[in-house]
Amino acid sequence: MKKKLVVVGGGTAGWITLSYLAATTDLDLTIIHSNEIEIIGVGESTTPTIRYVAQTVGVDETKWMKDGRATYKYGIDFIDFNQKGSSWIHTFDDLIPSHCFHQALSHNGKEVYPRGLTSVEYFLKLREQDPKKYDSDLYNRMHGSNQYLFENRLSPYGQDGNVNIGDFPGYGYHISAFEFGNSLREATSKDKYTEIVDTIIKVNHTDDGVKSVVLKDGTEVFGDIFFDCTGQKRLLIGDYTSYKKYEDLRNNQAVFGGIENYKSDKPATEAIAQEAGWIWAIPTANRLGSGYVHSSDFITEEHAVKTISDYWAGRGLKWEHQKTVKFVGGRLEDIAIKNIASNGLCQSFIEPLEATSIMVTCVTVMAFARQYNKHKDWSPRSSQVLSTMMKQFLEDTKDFVRYHYELSNRTDNDYWMSYKNPNVLQEVSDRIDKRLAMSWVNKGETVLNGWNWTSMLLGFDKQYVNKLPNLSERQLEEYKFYADILQQHYTFLNKNNLTIEQRLKNIHG
Repeated sequence: MKKKLVVVGGGTAGWITLSYLAATTDLDLTIIHSNEIEIIGVGESTTPTIRYVAQTVGVDETKWMKDGRATYKYGIDFIDFNQKGSSWIHTFDDLIPSHCFHQALSHNGKEVYPRGLTSVEYFLKLREQDPKKYDSDLYNRMHGSNQYLFENRLSPYGQDGNVNIGDFPGYGYHISAFEFGNSLREATSKDKYTEIVDTIIKVNHTDDGVKSVVLKDGTEVFGDIFFDCTGQKRLLIGDYTSYKKYEDLRNNQAVFGGIENYKSDKPATEAIAQEAGWIWAIPTANRLGSGYVHSSDFITEEHAVKTISDYWAGRGLKWEHQKTVKFVGGRLEDIAIKNIASNGLCQSFIEPLEATSIMVTCVTVMAFARQYNKHKDWSPRSSQVLSTMMKQFLEDTKDFVRYHYELSNRTDNDYWMSYKNPNVLQEVSDRIDKRLAMSWVNKGETVLNGWNWTSMLLGFDKQYVNKLPNLSERQLEEYKFYADILQQHYTFLNKNNLTIEQRLKNIHG
């Protein structure tokens, strides 16, 4: 008999969870939601995992991009983070097994290389010899096509209408999150789930967790497993665990709004450092979503609104303040417990830097599906395993965000000084070593492995301080030759791609 899983909450997290499980499991699925969801419409920056989820659910990219007013994204452009006038791009690329550099190119793709040295160690060795040449931009070019596509404003589509860039990890989007969730909803066959539009007035508990929920109309809905996607209400899981605040992150508020009738072909989110946080710029079709994430301990809401208004006015644009949101960065002590799992804002929130919110939502449901499909069952032990794995993922992601502030050279005010960490280079170098022990990404994965940690270190123009492996000049020359051929290959494949402007015009008109 099929296990019955009930998703509670119909926001973006709820529909990502429901649609992905409908596509990948044999669960008997029900989703319960009210229609009282506030649509913020801020625009959201995503990672490549969202593309994999959409493909798995079966929604056509052109359709959901049109519905969600989406544009392309190859990474994040960090402006003024290291110091005023600095800039670096964190692209969606990945490390390359070192075996590739030392044998025939025709071998690549025909075997799985064992865990060993990668392009990161080789690049860091070259950087040790010539720090000025081997910078963040060259690092990107020697690993993938995203830097080239970004600089030339090219889409991932060739003239034949097919994607011709790598899938590992691929590319992301700027989207309207609510509309994306709605596209997943429409693409999921109605015979794969039951939808109930009503309000829950009571949750019934047993020693095993949640037994059932009672609706406003008196109906009692039973389930074997429950997914809590009720945001900060934490309607189901809130009785079983507590929320742990991230004390080492400062930002706790965002003022946001947008600039209407704005089109951009820049395929990257902009993150522009300010006196007490940073401004995001996310271009969706016909609109630029922008907000100022900051710490209310250092500036007032009024100051933040004036700062972002003045910033865009200085570029000849009028930014309209839409909303102010206070948030507490943190996560649940238990991501899943007994027969309840959490997702979305119910589970965690770090802050918008590095586009982690929807990424974590996707990672959570993908991890749940893998674990459920392995055993075709769910138990308190299953919840414990999922919780342990997700807590580690969240802690690593939170630390990755934190180091964006601690690596900065900025000392212009108390906000940036509050992040000063004298051990930061050692800590980040140690993290690189630890994350390089991981594998490269699989299709659809978002993994903060050694590639990403090194990208951040180089972006802030800092030196790796640990000992690198002994590599001969011949080995380094082979790597440089391979990387040069790789760059020529990307250019050859992508130079005639449709431009971003052309591709978006085909989608949005």
